[in-house]
Amino acid sequence: MKHVVITGGTRGIGIALARRFLELGCRVTIAGRSEGSTRAAIDQLLREVPEHGALLSAHACDVSKLEELEALWRYAKERAPVDMWINNAGTSAPLAPLWELPAPVLQDVVDTNVRGVLLGSWVAMRGMREQNAGVIYNLEGFGSTGMMFPGVLAYGASKRAVAYISKALAAEAHGSAVRVCTIDPGAVRTDMVAATWSNVAGSSRFMAAVIGALAIDAQEVARLLVPRLLENQRSGVRILPWNVAIAWLRLLAVPLSLLRSAFNANKVDPPRQRP
Repeated sequence: MKHVVITGGTRGIGIALARRFLELGCRVTIAGRSEGSTRAAIDQLLREVPEHGALLSAHACDVSKLEELEALWRYAKERAPVDMWINNAGTSAPLAPLWELPAPVLQDVVDTNVRGVLLGSWVAMRGMREQNAGVIYNLEGFGSTGMMFPGVLAYGASKRAVAYISKALAAEAHGSAVRVCTIDPGAVRTDMVAATWSNVAGSSRFMAAVIGALAIDAQEVARLLVPRLLENQRSGVRILPWNVAIAWLRLLAVPLSLLRSAFNANKVDPPRQRP
């Protein structure tokens, strides 16, 4: 029986992954930033998959704080050896130019998406080297491949850093019993994605239309991803819900009318005036 630890496991793709792992008979330890969100997630999962309640546990953890990540590892390890550690916790910023964003918002993106992955990987790697087994999965996202779009600088830069951390750590761990990989879930319908792309205008409206058409439900992404995560025996790989061919078919299936309406709406926007 595999034991999976998921940071940011109280909402979005994190809780969807937790549910699917439970359905497949895995032990799951989820972590949310606060006691309240963590308790709420436990209650939700117990309602949705009550027959697997004995396999579920939770521990609140702010991934930007090393001592809390270490406490999460100790808590999980007391249940059973940790076979898989998923650095899923992440946050985004409103869609806006860098200079229009409050500095605390930028700090939160860096603390959660970069510091959280770096420290989470440090804790998991040390623990897994001691037990001589395990795999670390880091969540990629928009920007991890170098793709850019106006207004997504902070989030994209953080995910580019995640890709580098993961690739470099996999190389450093080569030859050991610990594997390091990444998960690229693609466009997923979550509260974070909705908040990022809401109330957009101008050129961003077209991109929002495309993302909305391509995005799929978090539960469906988890259904596709989890078997691949459990089956993978390689290090340094990037796990997607589907292969490249299917991804292109999904892109081609975006309704033409949706793209046309987004394009036409974009054309009638008045020009932005300089301050």
